[in-house]
Amino acid sequence: MKSTVARRYAKALIELGREDGLYEQYGKELRTVIPVFKGSPELTRTLLNPMYRLEERLGLMNSVSEGMKLSMVVARFLAILVETRKINLLDDIGEAYSRLEDDLAGRIRATVEAAVDPKEDTVANIKDRLKAITGKEVILAFRKDPSLIGGLVLKIGNTVLDGSVRTQLELMKEKILEGAV
Repeated sequence: MKSTVARRYAKALIELGREDGLYEQYGKELRTVIPVFKGSPELTRTLLNPMYRLEERLGLMNSVSEGMKLSMVVARFLAILVETRKINLLDDIGEAYSRLEDDLAGRIRATVEAAVDPKEDTVANIKDRLKAITGKEVILAFRKDPSLIGGLVLKIGNTVLDGSVRTQLELMKEKILEGAV
């Protein structure tokens, strides 16, 4: 449910951004403000605390928005999150917004896990193949995971393509055990 609510808020903000052609700017502002809240959990607790009057909490949020020089739209959006006591969903809203923003811009994000750092030509090859398959710009992130032994694990959204040696060995082990039983 939390992700559904976060997606609704993200969708509302991105629709405003589409209307005025500033959805990328709003995304940058969201990505700038999220670390402030992550770095200061007491700020979030204060903005959610009903012991403080709504006017005080909104004043604090406005001070943060002004200090960060946020646009009026993003500042008002954050104020609405304070009013509705949803400011604790800001990180989830930011993730949902980024996905929506990528869809609008014709991008996909993929993560490649490998036992060793991949070579540049391997990276280019993966990007080219994904672009050919999806027809979208590809943004790749890499994670080194020595436990894979070899091969790659590719993650795009909810899809996982596992070509790691570790997984192949596990599958062989299962087949051997099935035959032995």
